[in-house]
Amino acid sequence: MSVEYAPISWSDEEYRNFGLERQVLRHDYHSLPLFDDASLETLLDAYPARRLQAYTMGDDPVRNEDWRHVDIDPDTTGADMLRAVHNGRLWLNLTHIERLVPAFGELIEEMYAHIGAHCPHLEQPRATHSALLISSPGAQVYYHLDAEPNMLWHMRGRKHVWLYPAMDTDLVPQHYLEDIYAGDIGENLPYQPEFDERASVHLLEPGDAASWPHNAPHRIVNVDMNVSLATSYSTPLEYRRRYVQLANRHLLRPLGLGRRGMSEQGLVPSLKRGTFRVLNRIRPFRVADRTEGYMTDLQLDGNSATGLRTLPDSRLASFSNARSSE
Repeated sequence: MSVEYAPISWSDEEYRNFGLERQVLRHDYHSLPLFDDASLETLLDAYPARRLQAYTMGDDPVRNEDWRHVDIDPDTTGADMLRAVHNGRLWLNLTHIERLVPAFGELIEEMYAHIGAHCPHLEQPRATHSALLISSPGAQVYYHLDAEPNMLWHMRGRKHVWLYPAMDTDLVPQHYLEDIYAGDIGENLPYQPEFDERASVHLLEPGDAASWPHNAPHRIVNVDMNVSLATSYSTPLEYRRRYVQLANRHLLRPLGLGRRGMSEQGLVPSLKRGTFRVLNRIRPFRVADRTEGYMTDLQLDGNSATGLRTLPDSRLASFSNARSSE
């Protein structure tokens, strides 16, 4: 994507620490017209239902079970969706936007070309999948971690973000990390308020980018209506960690080993990775499709004071894999 300004211009220290430390950096991508209301309405009107996820949630950061799926009727317009976000407690997640909207694909390619050129310690990071996030005042994302390295480019509104240390089994027990990599569970994790004593807390403003080490837990609470771009990327470290965690989950845990090494360097981790890959080719380990049966009795409603209406019966959400295959 050709631009006449320098949207990323970090210090040498910030580049050196990218992906290794918890950081809030500055960028100028928020000035692009991609993120204004008119552009968002047009985008939402055209976005494939299968890739447009909607959620609502409660107020208590401990109760991640209050995270609920929300159906979107096919006749709902982009203006309806934005109005519902302003009125309610909603989180819209436009997944794989880099594949579906060329302007976003070019933008994200540019971001990671720049980061790769200035952060040699990442060994040529490659953008994998991204999501545009449009969310309500007061909406939150519960304490969680992502399997791939990722970061948040903030475009509109203000939000509080809590960033926690990575790879700490007091904050994330080992079996949860393994299960996330294996697809056995989602990204949400058990949370205790005392974890916040170990977090760095930031108020993100438009033009901020939050970055954290691979597998660092984090959580978010909005102040205003927000627009952000979440981007994930792969690195050689991510590859090594993924296959160590998968080997621990599928090969060593069934043997009853209580302590499974998480080191990613050396002969033993290399043997674990190789053994898992060979066995997975012979008889692939099952990966559950957690999106297949998303059920809900809630539907987005731009005319409601809450942004939602309750349906008479539960149904498969518009972004459920089972529904999209009907």
